[in-house]
Amino acid sequence: MKLLVCPPTYFRIEYEINPWMSIANKADSAKVEEQYQTLTKTFLESGIQLEEFKADQRYPDMVYTANYAVIQDKLAVIANFKFPQRQGESELAENYFKQQGYQVQRLPEEIFFEGEGDFLRSGNRWFLGYGKRSMQEAGPLLSAILNKEVIPLELVDPYFYHLDTCFAPLNEDTVLINPGSFTESGLKTIRKYFKTILLTQPEDNQIMACNLICHDKIIISGKGFSEKLKSSLHQAGFMLIEVPMSQYIKGGGSVKCCSLILES
Repeated sequence: MKLLVCPPTYFRIEYEINPWMSIANKADSAKVEEQYQTLTKTFLESGIQLEEFKADQRYPDMVYTANYAVIQDKLAVIANFKFPQRQGESELAENYFKQQGYQVQRLPEEIFFEGEGDFLRSGNRWFLGYGKRSMQEAGPLLSAILNKEVIPLELVDPYFYHLDTCFAPLNEDTVLINPGSFTESGLKTIRKYFKTILLTQPEDNQIMACNLICHDKIIISGKGFSEKLKSSLHQAGFMLIEVPMSQYIKGGGSVKCCSLILES
């Protein structure tokens, strides 16, 4: 696995575009850097390769690289951000991927699509989260570009505004979800595609437990999992590594938000 990460050189809370963010609850710059170093060290020790994106002082949310694009082989479909505060990141991402030799595509500008934050792969299928940041209309366009099946899932909880905050495919048969983030129809769809569905507990949702990276059978996620969920993951054959992500949660993201999958 190879991930794209961005150092938190300019990470700060200076606006509020999701319910986790509060200008009054500033990030501690020393802890931000310490948690980034712990996260990247954990990735490397788990056998994950890293590429680093250069931070830009104009965009404090650039640490959340998952939102830049979605990658399939050497094709990058660049995000169309909903909020003006992040829209400039798309041009930086597009330039970066072109320089790295990727073919780059964009959806029509009126179609909001926030990259891998709302678009997750399980085998040959992709799941699209819509209703908060990305639009359902992105699904057919992405399916045509990638030549893959795209399954839409409506997101209903404003605190879990991206799919990767509440839905984590661990392999083709197993998924971890926050069930309160989906409609009954959405839960029925999830049950259709996964044999094993693991559920978060309220304390897991406070640390955005679904916002994780799974490499082989190793799960890397924020610190604070409930004992019940730890036991469920262990019984399903996964090893959990918890890392402190408290400063990044202030901005509305955790491990997965800070990681764009370049190679799975």
